[in-house]
Amino acid sequence: MRLNRLLVGGSVLALLSGTAACGLQTIEPKIQLRDAFAAFGDQSSGALRLSLPSSEDDVRAFLQAADEATGGEEVPDDVLSTLLSSSLVFGFDEGEDADDPADDAVRTVVEIGDLTATEFRAIGEDLYVRADVDGLVDEFPEMQADVESFRAELESGTTVPEPLVEPARALLGGDWVSLDGKALMEQVESLSGTSTAEEEAELQKELQDLAGKAVQDAVVSVERKGEDDDLGDHLVVELNLRKGWATVRDGLPGILPEGEDPATLEQLPPVEDVPDKDVSVSVWVQDDELTRVELDAAQFLDEPAGHLVLRADVLDAEPVTAPEDSVPVDVAALFEGAMSASTPGAEELDAYTIATWVDMDLATVAQENGGESSAEYLPEVLAWYEGTTPDLVITAVGPLVEVSTGGETVCLTPSPDGFGEQIADGPC
Repeated sequence: MRLNRLLVGGSVLALLSGTAACGLQTIEPKIQLRDAFAAFGDQSSGALRLSLPSSEDDVRAFLQAADEATGGEEVPDDVLSTLLSSSLVFGFDEGEDADDPADDAVRTVVEIGDLTATEFRAIGEDLYVRADVDGLVDEFPEMQADVESFRAELESGTTVPEPLVEPARALLGGDWVSLDGKALMEQVESLSGTSTAEEEAELQKELQDLAGKAVQDAVVSVERKGEDDDLGDHLVVELNLRKGWATVRDGLPGILPEGEDPATLEQLPPVEDVPDKDVSVSVWVQDDELTRVELDAAQFLDEPAGHLVLRADVLDAEPVTAPEDSVPVDVAALFEGAMSASTPGAEELDAYTIATWVDMDLATVAQENGGESSAEYLPEVLAWYEGTTPDLVITAVGPLVEVSTGGETVCLTPSPDGFGEQIADGPC
């Protein structure tokens, strides 16, 4: 289980739920803010659209200032244009019985300009997905050759398992496909040994609650800055970074699972290293309802420049329902095909590349088991490499791991972080 993945997963809702609790004092803007967030949290269904509304010039200025501090690479024009034209829509629906998770549903949509690129729905234990493949090819012409190659493989019937041919054709045609979520999670958990979905959901909730408390503790002030005809009152919330981080640092040890690597906490910055500075979050409220939240990431730079605005627009609530005529995917066949089929381009894989993958997998399994990465975890990951190359041999040699394929042999010293820093040519 990865702590950083879970922290990111609850960040948006944490900001909303945490700020909602800040208005405990009888100051009118704070009460207005509190009531708006409380109303949003009480909804049985709702949706948010996340976007980056900044101009390309503003983002370029921000990135240039950030690159001076981090040495990052320049973002190509086409990538930046696509990013700024894209948005993510997240929807939720508690169903007819809010206390029964069996009918809970979520929806995620990736939008690129006017193109609805992909959509994902989870309703109870059933998963649904579709993609506008033709639209994506129009948007990204470099995909054309791969899509045509895959279509040819489907027609040949030589590489795609028969139970997966119909859903693959449906997906390429922009139709819905469905998966049994329970069967999928059972397969994933049996292969990876990760925690159950219930455990992850509980940890996610605890992390979200902690982040919400951190936002509450970080609030310095709430002021009304104006009014918009469409969005309502503009409220600006000032948050102190160090105060918020202190709450996170204090609360994490009490909620991390027993199997979490203690080194994870040691890698987090101490409270005194976090800047003692205030940042602003803009919130719009109309008729006691939340309409928009914005945060400008430029505030986090030592010398702010340009803008990189992160926006969350509240959308009208819509029920999240199961699509009609979806084509079911045989989960067992999906995993059997993935395990037995050769990796595309497998003949080009060398021993060094595979060794880097092994190092990352060993570190991941070790973290999930609360230990340090070592060759003793090799038996748990070997099955993942079956069929990767025709002559692949992976063996433990004492504390080392030897990888041989294509006439090449390398020796891996497992690293704590799984970044493959120590891989030597030749046998161990």
